[in-house]
Amino acid sequence: MLTMRKASVDDAALISEMGFASYMHHFAHLWREQSELQDFLRQEYAVPTLQQSLQDERSCWFIASDPSPVGFAKVSWHRAVDDHGPVGTLLHKLYFLPGKTGLGYGETLLTEIARVAKSRGETVLWLEVLDANPNAHRFYRRQGFTHLKETLFSTPSQQSTLHILCKPL
Repeated sequence: MLTMRKASVDDAALISEMGFASYMHHFAHLWREQSELQDFLRQEYAVPTLQQSLQDERSCWFIASDPSPVGFAKVSWHRAVDDHGPVGTLLHKLYFLPGKTGLGYGETLLTEIARVAKSRGETVLWLEVLDANPNAHRFYRRQGFTHLKETLFSTPSQQSTLHILCKPL
């Protein structure tokens, strides 16, 4: 049975390890330049960076276990989509280790995150998903998310379209 707990600073190394493993497994093929991928991973999942993020009260990290850790999520509270869009909980990350997708964990974790966000007075849950990730699109649409708008993620060698999806709570 999947359980979710709020991560602490002591979990930075665990999140780093899971972040590198899950991101490489699910998204490495989308990067043209391996050096840019490695720079991105170091920026996102370096232990000191994670320790700082884990102490930021505007964000929250969660670890999902069954019974050992299988994935994680990161949210930021009360974030605006843009100057004109809704304000709500931004789901930055919902990642699972290789072999741990398609088991219902994502729906369970997302449901719990939505419950926590709603208990904090949030009325919207939103996220960005890569255009090149059709499985994630299908998953989020099944969970009640709708397309709000598009934006770009750029590196020196490529651009990727991100779809911003939103769900009322």
